[in-house]
Amino acid sequence: MKLHYARRALLSATGAAWLFFAPVSRCQTQPRTEEVPLRQCDRLPVVTVRVDKTEMRFLVDSGATSILNSKSFSSGPAKDVAVTSWTGTTTTRAREISVAEFTLGEHTIRSLKLPAVDLSPIARACGGPIDGILGVDLLEQMGMSIDFQQRVARFAAPPAEPEEVSMISEMGDAMNGCSEAFNNADKKNLAECFDRDLVLNTPWGEYRGRENVLEYLNERFFSLKPTVQLYMKIHDQRAVGAVVWSSYDYTMDSRELHLAGRGMMLCHKLQDHWYILSIHDTLNPSEGERR
Repeated sequence: MKLHYARRALLSATGAAWLFFAPVSRCQTQPRTEEVPLRQCDRLPVVTVRVDKTEMRFLVDSGATSILNSKSFSSGPAKDVAVTSWTGTTTTRAREISVAEFTLGEHTIRSLKLPAVDLSPIARACGGPIDGILGVDLLEQMGMSIDFQQRVARFAAPPAEPEEVSMISEMGDAMNGCSEAFNNADKKNLAECFDRDLVLNTPWGEYRGRENVLEYLNERFFSLKPTVQLYMKIHDQRAVGAVVWSSYDYTMDSRELHLAGRGMMLCHKLQDHWYILSIHDTLNPSEGERR
């Protein structure tokens, strides 16, 4: 079964969301309406925010839930954290960062808990620091909208640029081959899909490095007969330079196992080859794991 990509570069805020922890807000201020200037990273807007009184640069993504760059923040504890998407709420084992104050312009949200992942490839593609992704969850809490034509924070989703659509399509074609390799338990060709420093985050643990991930997949899935079949349906994709990140639903089926959930995958192109840099998967609460 091949990996099928719904190649929609940009989705409305109600139609898709990154699968990550739901931010927790206990106090919020909403002063008068204002305009906050936007800058540009490739084809995506960048805004300057203040996190605990420190200025930082965040990408703006109306189809995503807000996340932090783990390289910009001290690591929080690994714990079971509530995860919310438009399909419902589940839990996953991941790192969580506490933020006392998050400010955009004169709008402040206090007492947040946000997920942190390594966004270094996106920062490199932008040619400067990217400390996080400002998603629809925080924008809605602040009552902010985005005017892309005027390049100010006030929010109408921009049309996908041809270059972005082309980059996402190219990555999707490459990942089809990776899906076939997984479904055939073909470790040799699957290894060609993985970056050397790949990070795989699952409900059962975190695995770092290509060899460790392959060992985990071999022990957990490739030993099953018949082989496990993977199906993925993409809900939201973004491209910045040669980096693409995707959110998706997935199922994994065999006679001995059934898994269903959502995830996020970060890929980059290096010397005309696409590699998977990180995968963060969770289980649907209604599905769990059945054997």
